[in-house]
Amino acid sequence: MSKKFLSGFLSVGVGGEAEVEIIRMTAGLTYHRGDIILGRGTNTVASDLGTDARVLVMRNIGAEFDGVNVTAESGTSLSALARATIKRGLGGLEWAVGIPGSVGGAVVGNAGAFGGAVGDSVSEVKVLTERGIVCIGADKLHFSYRKTDGLPEGIITGVVFRLKRADPVMLAECAAGYDERRRSSQPTGRSAGSTFLACNGISAGYYIERAGLKGTRIGGARVSDKHANFIIVDGGCANDIRLLTDLIKLKVYAEFGVRLKEEINYIGEF
Repeated sequence: MSKKFLSGFLSVGVGGEAEVEIIRMTAGLTYHRGDIILGRGTNTVASDLGTDARVLVMRNIGAEFDGVNVTAESGTSLSALARATIKRGLGGLEWAVGIPGSVGGAVVGNAGAFGGAVGDSVSEVKVLTERGIVCIGADKLHFSYRKTDGLPEGIITGVVFRLKRADPVMLAECAAGYDERRRSSQPTGRSAGSTFLACNGISAGYYIERAGLKGTRIGGARVSDKHANFIIVDGGCANDIRLLTDLIKLKVYAEFGVRLKEEINYIGEF
């Protein structure tokens, strides 16, 4: 373990120093209360001051296929796993092609798009707790919008998915369509992904755009002109992002009486 800048492990590209350990194998790994777990670093912003907590970056990758069941390690790219299942004619994750997160992070936040969600296909989640590995069946978990309840405190090490047989050509066509829709509607550049959760079934971007905030900038952070629920970072710092999200929340509340809630997870003190 050594001091590293968290900016190098986050899609947003900002963040101060922390004690970072890259986890490629979970054998012998221990969990301590207060550890911060990162997958592919999406939907996360770290303070410019960094953090004193131990940060574990999950790079344990791999998947085993057994009929319609797939066991994936938590650091595996969700998009790569989706593509692998499509090639094998297994349906259920085709909506995830193009999503940049990891399997473990996707379970924690019940990632979803185009009417699909991770929770629809999860069979079991393996979690390393302070007491050791526990296996949690899907029947013990509650999957809701961008949230999974019932997971014990610890590190997700692996996930078992139960998928369904389907025509691989049809799955590939569906995935290509979803990927094209995502590319055409979402901006390029450094970001943490979607900034705010939908509110009462209405996209946060709807409110942000109608509040006239597209293009609004604080320092090196600006509201995307292409999709108002994305904050693009070009040479800024984490505090710029936090100030801009606060401004957005204030203006949207003043205009519509709607309290937006971040989808972003924050690390450290701001």
